[in-house]
Amino acid sequence: MVEMTRRMENGADLLCRTLESLGVEHVFGVPGTQSVLLYEAIQRSNLRSVVSTHELAASFMANGYYRASGKVAPLVTIPGPGFTYALTGVAEASQDSAALLHIVGKPAETSGKFYEFQSIDQASIAAPLVKGVRTVDRVDIIPQAVAEAFELAVTGEPGPVMLQWSRDALASPLTRRVEPPRIESIRDVPPDGSLVDEAVELLCLARRPILLFGQGAVSAAGRLQELAEIIGSPVFTTISGRGILPEDHELALGFDMVRSEVGILNEMIRQSDCAVAFGCKLSSAGTGGFLLDLPSERLIRVEGSEEVLRANYPARIAIRGSIDTVLDRLLPAVKEKRKPSAAGWTRVEIEGWKKRLRIVPGNAVPEPLVHGVSPATAESFFGVLRRALPRNAILVGDSGLHQALVRRHFDVLCPRGLIVPNDFQSMGFGLPAAIGAKIAAPERPVAVVIGDGCFAMSGMELLTAVREQIPLTVIVLNDGRLNLIRLQQFASSGRSESVDILNPDFGAFAASVGAQYACVEGNAEQVLRAAVNSPHVTLVEVKVGDSPAIHRMRVKGLVRETVRRALGPGIVERIKSWKKGR
Repeated sequence: MVEMTRRMENGADLLCRTLESLGVEHVFGVPGTQSVLLYEAIQRSNLRSVVSTHELAASFMANGYYRASGKVAPLVTIPGPGFTYALTGVAEASQDSAALLHIVGKPAETSGKFYEFQSIDQASIAAPLVKGVRTVDRVDIIPQAVAEAFELAVTGEPGPVMLQWSRDALASPLTRRVEPPRIESIRDVPPDGSLVDEAVELLCLARRPILLFGQGAVSAAGRLQELAEIIGSPVFTTISGRGILPEDHELALGFDMVRSEVGILNEMIRQSDCAVAFGCKLSSAGTGGFLLDLPSERLIRVEGSEEVLRANYPARIAIRGSIDTVLDRLLPAVKEKRKPSAAGWTRVEIEGWKKRLRIVPGNAVPEPLVHGVSPATAESFFGVLRRALPRNAILVGDSGLHQALVRRHFDVLCPRGLIVPNDFQSMGFGLPAAIGAKIAAPERPVAVVIGDGCFAMSGMELLTAVREQIPLTVIVLNDGRLNLIRLQQFASSGRSESVDILNPDFGAFAASVGAQYACVEGNAEQVLRAAVNSPHVTLVEVKVGDSPAIHRMRVKGLVRETVRRALGPGIVERIKSWKKGR
């Protein structure tokens, strides 16, 4: 009977077995006519299929899964509309350096007729967004093609890879038992030992080193903390690297572009004599629009991707290799050679820099009132949320004003403790990404903070969370507006346009999908703790309103617009130039 079952196995079963051999446990997607065979095989396999309400949400779930765990959960879509619906999520994964394997059916083959059903050139469309495209046309090449696509996604700079399959390949029966290729481990590029030794010498001589950690360094968090403590170096991070060093650690600067002036950090860097960046892409979002000043003559970069290593910020020493592999050689050598007397930063100095870096920039978007806490500020609310969440919790955000508030006021105390859309900033990311994160790390509490505009885009994913029985705290900031855009309009003209939205009754909405509901009304800590400790999905509504700072911004904008209309469009710029010249 076993032999008969094996003879009936087809290419779809082989694809699933290959994914299992690579350590894959979950897939996200939406089944369709073209993928019936694949989903039948998934049912027979040990893979857990998580069906979202649409393919875009599935792509964000796969992103959150990877960002929370460093493991890949494939995105499975049909060709045509399923493929195109997922494209924004694929682009987000590309810019966020999230490994994603997009498994999608090939478009219909040409029959010599025009206007073939759902047929578009998927490979050409996806090419600028993915690291590569692999196509499976025959059953016998499935194991190798899947393994190659998987390895490409996770090596170097992680990112999305597209794997297209033909129906013939999945439907073909296996005439013999085919075993997936034996995958030992993803190949690390051994670092240049002489460059590592040179970096050791510089670090051991440096009196005022400074360290920068990015998402690519998250797997080495413990050893990087040890390195920072040995050399007495203050640490700052990119957005996605926050928490690699807990932000209540005495060496953690707690820097973030929305809570700190990059000029103050540059001032500190100028006082350092060596800067080391571990696993940092140094993109626009991570460097304040490339305003971060990292002088090449004092910069060491450690990165797994040659392309990333050479981008934007040239370094005196550029070491290609995984952070763990480089630390295998660098950390013991620094321990042996670094003299305690070499330390130049004092704890008092570092504390002084930390305080300066916590002063919100003067040009920052003004913050709203947050009702239900005292005082009614974002700082107060996120202080309560921090106390309600354990240290190992994951907080997920979306794109909008709420993300700035999260990053400004929430301290991240563990690696992978903050997940937000970073370099692409897709709205609708937060809730599905939080679902993916919780599935990837079921032992960690997960909460997501989203604006009501983001909720309008992905709120139906509460159905997915409830159906999959995923404990999740979903916090919605309710102001009835696309508020970040509204505030930008206020700054420009004092008026707003096309930013008002109609929200549902959140309590009724939660009840309709089977979620619990709570509203913050002076009992924030009690509500948040109950939600975090609940085994169910809880929707927490937080009402938000305009602060005096927002009213002042609006008045200034109105005055500016009035002057502009009265005296001509160039008058504002001339006044600015005059003020600078005074």
